[in-house]
Amino acid sequence: MAPRVPSGLIEFVGDSITAGTTTSQNARTAYGWLIGERLGADHTQIAQGGAALVDTADDRMSLEQQFTKLNPNAATPDWDFSRYQANAVVINLGTNDVGRGVSSAQFQASYTSLLRKVRTAYPNAWIFALRTFSGRFGTETKAAVTAFGDAKSSYVDTTGWLASDDLSDSVHPNDKGHRTITDRLAPVISAKLQA
Repeated sequence: MAPRVPSGLIEFVGDSITAGTTTSQNARTAYGWLIGERLGADHTQIAQGGAALVDTADDRMSLEQQFTKLNPNAATPDWDFSRYQANAVVINLGTNDVGRGVSSAQFQASYTSLLRKVRTAYPNAWIFALRTFSGRFGTETKAAVTAFGDAKSSYVDTTGWLASDDLSDSVHPNDKGHRTITDRLAPVISAKLQA
């Protein structure tokens, strides 16, 4: 079990996987909630089923565009990030960008843009960019973190973390899968926040 981190806030940004879709209690049995509880940190999940990273014409929520917004309506004002500051931000995006005509170059540029927005919002937070559990756009995610060149940003290679019995379908982790992710990711986050 990972040691508890000092009190703070961990923000989890993602799609239906981060929201806990197909688990027994949705967000309460998803890795974001489980990690926050295990580490004794406040936590929030900025996630929506079907969300993608890159803004395309198919009306799916683009978190690169919507991260700073008060709500998913593009016409709303930006969120007031002075209301709270995250100590860590965990990003898991890319699963829903496949099949939408998103090129590798578009994905990497959008991911780098999101990293910049996160850094502007949270100047002192650790940023963890996860390789999607399916591996989609993993190379581009790692390249975006490298191109971003921020000393407090890490690419987390999730290769091999989930087995077939950790999934409720071909994409979404089940309760066991989210506990598996928690067991792997909580120590990574804890180590950076205690350093």
